[in-house]
Amino acid sequence: MLIDSYGRRIEHLRISLTELCNFRCVYCVPGEGLCPSPSALYLTREEIERFVRLAGELGITRIRLTGGEPLLRQDILEIVRCLKGLPTVHDLSLTTNGSHLAPLAKPLKEAGLDRVNISLDSLNPWRFREVASSPFYWKVIESVFAALGEGLKVKINVVALRGLTREEIAAFAELAFLYPLEVRFLEFMPLCGTAWRPELVLPIKNVRSAVKENVELLEDDRPRLDQPAQTFRIRGGKGKVGFIASLTESFCDQCSRIRLSADGRILPCLFSGEEVSVGDLLRRHAPDEEILEAVREAVKRKPRGNRFRERPFGLGEDGDLEVARNPLIRHIGG
Repeated sequence: MLIDSYGRRIEHLRISLTELCNFRCVYCVPGEGLCPSPSALYLTREEIERFVRLAGELGITRIRLTGGEPLLRQDILEIVRCLKGLPTVHDLSLTTNGSHLAPLAKPLKEAGLDRVNISLDSLNPWRFREVASSPFYWKVIESVFAALGEGLKVKINVVALRGLTREEIAAFAELAFLYPLEVRFLEFMPLCGTAWRPELVLPIKNVRSAVKENVELLEDDRPRLDQPAQTFRIRGGKGKVGFIASLTESFCDQCSRIRLSADGRILPCLFSGEEVSVGDLLRRHAPDEEILEAVREAVKRKPRGNRFRERPFGLGEDGDLEVARNPLIRHIGG
């Protein structure tokens, strides 16, 4: 069992499979552009499988595959199949932009995938293109219903940006009312370099207020305390609505996650800058104990919370933005 310095049990691992993506979302791509790691440094399927197997020995049982766009990995089905075949993996999920999901929903389900989170920041095709710099709106919509049709548990991730209107929020609430899925609204985190600005953040309390104008929210009867989202059922509806207030309502006290980057760095926190390299150990087939010790060391370095607990919008004492030194979400996975 992995317990960090503050008594939190670490059970979740997020694995970035690639830094590559076919979208250029405004909350992900920095204003100064991207310099992705060479794909030759990405962990192989065998290396990922070994790491997850060893992490499982320490009590990590819930795995999420992220990116970049994880469905750009040609071996994605093999990765899902081999990970779900490990006895310690109790839950396997994937976060995707949805552009490649529709034809893969059935084989992913058959390979063992349990859940999928689909990024969809607007139900207006024109605003979608504006946010994602992508023409694939209808492919994403198709993917939502393909995943539901295959019996995958579906969550829709909506980054709450200024400009997200009350009408759009109402449309998302109606989607959760009509279909057995969860719509999650997330605050815009400062993980895109200089493209982030506090005036672009739409506080979750504003979104929550707009949702309540359209549907009646009920407390979730099975909440998970180690989850970042505050989740509600909808009276008379089939789905749920969740709110993740990363900046304004910190959930660090319940954080149970570590991350593995595509090039093999273990990150104990999105914002701390701490990392423990494990890629070289995996590539040279280091003894199991060295890899286990790297995981333990990463957990030991996990901070109590991020600095945005005190300054939610990333402003230093002199008023300057601190976001330029944050890691990029594209490099470390969501």
